[in-house]
Amino acid sequence: MTSTRVRSVSCTVLAYNEEASLEQAVLDVHGALVALGRPFEVLIVDDGSTDRTAEIGTALEARLQHVRLLRHGRNLGPGSAILTGIRNARCDNICFHPADQQVDFRQVAAMVPLLDDADIVVVSRSHRPGYTRMRLLSSQVYITLARVLFGLEGFQDFNFIYLFRRELVGGMEIDSDGVFLCTEILVRAIRNGARVAHAEAECLPRVAGTSKVYRPRVIAKTLREMLGFWARTR
Repeated sequence: MTSTRVRSVSCTVLAYNEEASLEQAVLDVHGALVALGRPFEVLIVDDGSTDRTAEIGTALEARLQHVRLLRHGRNLGPGSAILTGIRNARCDNICFHPADQQVDFRQVAAMVPLLDDADIVVVSRSHRPGYTRMRLLSSQVYITLARVLFGLEGFQDFNFIYLFRRELVGGMEIDSDGVFLCTEILVRAIRNGARVAHAEAECLPRVAGTSKVYRPRVIAKTLREMLGFWARTR
C-alpha cells in the first residue's frame, strides 16, 4: 500500500580529505533536496580528514539550514562514515552522497519517492569512467563473490549508491564497518523480507582527489568482513 505521508530525507555526505569538492557537493545535495520539496537534513561526515574538510564543513553548517557536521577523530573508512550517518539520521529515509561527486545527486534525489513503496533502493552504475583495469577487476571480483556467497544473482551492481528507510536499519544488527557494510545491509534486508527497488545512475569521474577504497589494506578488510559474515550466517 502506498504511503500518503510525505516522508522526510536524511542525506549523508561522506568526506575524507575532500576540501576541493566538499562545498559544491553539499550545495548540490542541499539544492536538490530543497527542489524535491520534502523535509530534509544534510549530514556531513568528516572521516578524520587532515586537510580543510572540517573547516569547510563548519562553515557550511553555519551558512545553510538543515546542515550538520559530524566528525571522526581519525580516519575510520567509508563504512564507518555511513554508519555514523545511519545512527545520527533523524528523517524517515536515508541516502548517501560521496563528496568526490561521482554521481549527480539530482539523480539520487529523484529516486527518493521509490521508498514510498520499497524499503531499500539499490542503484547500479551505468558505466565506470576513469576506472583502471585493477579497479575494474577488483569491483568485478567483489560483485561475483557476493553473488555466489549470498545469492545476489539478480543484481547487476550493489556497491554504488543505496537509499533505504530508516526503520529498516534502525534496529538492524550490522557487523561490518568497511566497504562491505552496504552489501551486508542488503543481504540482511532481503532475508528479512524487505521490498527492494532497482534504479540506475550515471557514474561520473571524480572531480578531485583519488579513490581511497582500492588500497590493499581496504581490499583485505573487505574480504575479511565478507567471508566472516558468510561464515557466521550461512
